[in-house]
Amino acid sequence: MADASTDIAWLALGVNIGRRGTALARQREEVERAGMHIERTSAEVLTRAVGDTAQEDFHNQVLRVRSAMAWTPMRWLERCQHAERAAGRKVSYRWGPRVADVDILLLGLHGDIAVHSERLTVPHPELVNRPFLTALLAQAGFSGGGG
Repeated sequence: MADASTDIAWLALGVNIGRRGTALARQREEVERAGMHIERTSAEVLTRAVGDTAQEDFHNQVLRVRSAMAWTPMRWLERCQHAERAAGRKVSYRWGPRVADVDILLLGLHGDIAVHSERLTVPHPELVNRPFLTALLAQAGFSGGGG
């Protein structure tokens, strides 16, 4: 369903540089400015870095967001990358420290839109390796497929 459009996405925010709580709040502001209305949020949690573990812990949160109209998966990616840059993200290396990270975890109310392209994979490929994200998704109102 790579060409399917939706008005709902489930996003993960993360930061491990500077004043993490303040930076996470700025990411939420930039998500809203990028045209995504925040409907539900999880708690904010600290998690260990993955990949390059010789860095500060990450401050993470999951959001359920809605756009004013249905967007394609690539449009969601563009808006998330715009929010990251506006929140201060600079080009880094994979799994490196960052001041802003906005990842698409799932697309669609029930997370039923799958995308497999060079630029985007949904569901997020690391979702199965990070159990804290499953817990944060539930806090943000995700109840799984179909219902």
